Amino acid sequence: MKKALLTLILALATLASAWAGKPSQLIRLARQYKGVDGFEMLSLGPMGTALLKGTVSLSGNLDKEDRAALKAFTDIRRFTLIDFEDIPADKKASFTAKVERILKGMDLILEAKDDGEILRIYGIDKGKRLKDCILYSSDGTLLVTSGSIGLEQLGQLMEVAE
Repeated sequence: MKKALLTLILALATLASAWAGKPSQLIRLARQYKGVDGFEMLSLGPMGTALLKGTVSLSGNLDKEDRAALKAFTDIRRFTLIDFEDIPADKKASFTAKVERILKGMDLILEAKDDGEILRIYGIDKGKRLKDCILYSSDGTLLVTSGSIGLEQLGQLMEVAE
């Protein structure tokens, strides 16, 4: 389950990218809410992502799916995961409105609806590559990545995950 969820999050996150400036606007907004109870933010820069990738590749417990995911995400330089599901309702409404204002006008790559929850992926398609992905879920999750992924590698990852 954990592996499938991680693969799904990473695959969905790479399906889109954001306009220049939008990821940094979202991260600045998130930093304003950092002290709010229930608001959680995890951010890894280039050094952290390189260290994480190196640690995973050296673990030796990689199956075919794990190796495909690692190969697909080698060009992701930074990611920020924001969980705002458990913050007070008034703060959540304010944060959500600000996020949607930032995302307004961006290209919507994919939208999925399930039991009232909406998952949106925003970004720019650069031909054979996608970069700077933003994944936004109405249940209180926001994932912002910097970097790129090849569409061919993403297709291989999705084939392995099936």
